[in-house]
This record gives sequence, structure tokens and C-alpha cells, in this order.
Amino acid sequence: MFEGYRLFYSEFRNNFTTTGAILPSSPLLAKAIVLPLLQRPARPIAVLEVGAGTGSFTHRILRHLSSGDILDVYELNPRLYTFLTKSLNRAKLSEKGIHCRLHNADIRSLRKRIQYDFIISGLPFYTFESQTVSEILEIYLEHLSPAGVLSYFEYILTPEFKSKFLSPSEGDRLIRVAKTIESFVQKYQYSSNEVWLNLPPAKARYCRKITAGMAPSHKKDRSFVRSLLTK
Repeated sequence: MFEGYRLFYSEFRNNFTTTGAILPSSPLLAKAIVLPLLQRPARPIAVLEVGAGTGSFTHRILRHLSSGDILDVYELNPRLYTFLTKSLNRAKLSEKGIHCRLHNADIRSLRKRIQYDFIISGLPFYTFESQTVSEILEIYLEHLSPAGVLSYFEYILTPEFKSKFLSPSEGDRLIRVAKTIESFVQKYQYSSNEVWLNLPPAKARYCRKITAGMAPSHKKDRSFVRSLLTK
């Protein structure tokens, strides 16, 4: 665990624009992000994780997987990818019938036609250009099954906090990204949960494709606290 913290902090110092945080996500944020998996179907499922970092979400996801399930993990940073490769016992997962595939690649390179029941994103959207965010969100929607759920998070007060330290051009970029994300949230989010025991505090968002007669709900999941305490 401490090796992962040291590596993550090192990447934060060297690559703030792509790492986006000082430390890996907390266990409570990891629980919040994978909350939809508590209602997974009994059949084998396919899960996509993007921006796995040192594996805070990955190890939590694996707790909910069983024989026949597929987990595709994308991590672009080569050092984090190498750490993740060493920390996951894929031989043991294979023995359990779980197909875990790691990809040291940009998620925008995804060309498979596979659709995922759950997509879990750890990407720091507010460090990207708005066009990049749009492209990634479109890929998520394209590869999310009709009944699937997308979970991602954003740091609370990120735009307000960063704007104090940014140049005018960077401030404009942040505004464009915020508008892109706000538009997506308004269309597809059905629930969210704030996690204050994280550095920085974060909000987990849950999104799904809209089907006929179904509108998104922005209410918090009432069972969230109980789920965190019991799982």
C-alpha cells in the first residue's frame, strides 16, 4: 500500500495534468464508485475500468466478480501500469474464471465492439481539454450496454479551487470542461454520492443511458451509507 502511495505522489509531482490528485482514492471513495456492482445480474458480466492508477478501484471491483466475468483495465501511465501489473495476481484470477486484461493504452484506442455492463472511470476530467472529455464520454456511451451503469467521480470544488491558481487561458479551459461535464450529467446521471473522507473530497456520479419513459434522477442513493458500512 505504501509503495503505491509513494508512486502515486511521485506521478502527481511529475505529471499533475494527468494524475490530478496527491494520493490514490480512499477506500470509501472506492466503495462509492463500485456501488452499482452490488446490484449486478447473476449472469457473467463485462466491466471496463479506465484510469486505474495504483488499483484502488480495481481491487474493489474484483471483490464483486466471479467465474465467467470479464474485466478490462486501461491505464495510460506506464509506471502506474507496471505497478498495477505486479499488484494483480492474474494467475489466481484466471483460476477463479475471471478474465482480467490490462491495457497500457489510451481508452480512445478502444476498437472492440464489446459492450460493458459496468464502466468505472478514474480519469481526472478537469485536467483535460473539453474536446478530450467529450471524446472519452462518447466512447463510454458507445460501449455501455443498454442497461449498463457508468460510475465516475470528480473532486468537489475543483473548478473553484483551481481557478484561483490558473492563468486566464487555463481558467477558460476549466470552464469549457465544466460545461461539457454538466451537459453530460444533466442527460445521463441518475444518482450521486459525496465522499468527504478522501483527499480531496469527491463526488461519485452514476450514469446510464436514457430509455423511453425513463428520466434521470439526481437524488442520492438512500442505501449508500448502509452499503459502505456493511460491504
